Amino acid sequence: MKILMRPAAAQLNGNSPIFYLALTGALLLGGMPDATALPPRLNQPAEIAQQDISAEEVDTTGLLPADIALLRDSRFGWKHLQTERFILHYEQKIFAAKVARMGEQFYEAISGDLPNLKDRVSPVRSHIFIFRQARDWQAVVASVPGLDPRVISFVRAQAMYLQEFGTGAEKFNLLAHEMTHLVFNRFLPVRLPLWLNEGLAEYYGEFAYRAARGLGQSKKSAFPPLRHWTPLAELLTTTSYPASAVENTRFYATSKYLTGYLLLKHPREKWDAFFDRLLAGEHAIQALLLTYGWADIAAMEKDFAKFLR
Repeated sequence: MKILMRPAAAQLNGNSPIFYLALTGALLLGGMPDATALPPRLNQPAEIAQQDISAEEVDTTGLLPADIALLRDSRFGWKHLQTERFILHYEQKIFAAKVARMGEQFYEAISGDLPNLKDRVSPVRSHIFIFRQARDWQAVVASVPGLDPRVISFVRAQAMYLQEFGTGAEKFNLLAHEMTHLVFNRFLPVRLPLWLNEGLAEYYGEFAYRAARGLGQSKKSAFPPLRHWTPLAELLTTTSYPASAVENTRFYATSKYLTGYLLLKHPREKWDAFFDRLLAGEHAIQALLLTYGWADIAAMEKDFAKFLR
């Protein structure tokens, strides 16, 4: 889910459906180091097929009752666009067509980094509800119990609620963040730790848009020095989002940087081994320390601090 502070993301669990709340965050950053970062592995689809469909043709398999109620709410006057993996509900076609195209490319980029996993939902399509009017978005947010009123986008089970927010690439960075959560819902049989779940969403929010366009990205622009961060002993054990806007921003920033550090400063084989341990049900901190060879969290933070400078 994205929250307007500008913050980054949160999730509500339990027996209720999982939410991912992305909060866009103004990071507390300093100058710029050197080094090069690699974008996600991406197999560019030759062409994205899109098809306009009628309300009667919309397949609601996998949707929650609240999603279906919104779909049938006459106040929104939804139009519908279908791709290989998604059904989009929209008011304005130009932006929806871009979301459809970029959404499929982001799916390719993100799932390409999960080579040993299969889409557990396919061939069922996920849904993307696109909101242009602030009043419509506010009505949706108010209807979801426990949802932060500052949120600007979120994912719930197999539905993404996407507000057309920001300008230019910001909109598609937001889409990439939310698509990460949606892809994880389709692929992962386990829940990731909160820091890793949001760290990966922030990472793909940074890189997937450029990867889909065939562009690289440098560490200089993606990971400038981070002056203030969440201590790792706190970050690795937290299960809920910080209430403070400042601490929440630091949480998102530190999660992104730690994810980037693991992916970009270590052999890819270690990341894959770490992820395999998580999928096998191993405790995340134990898997992290054993895979990367740190004696404890303090030793890990000492090395990580060098990446932040």
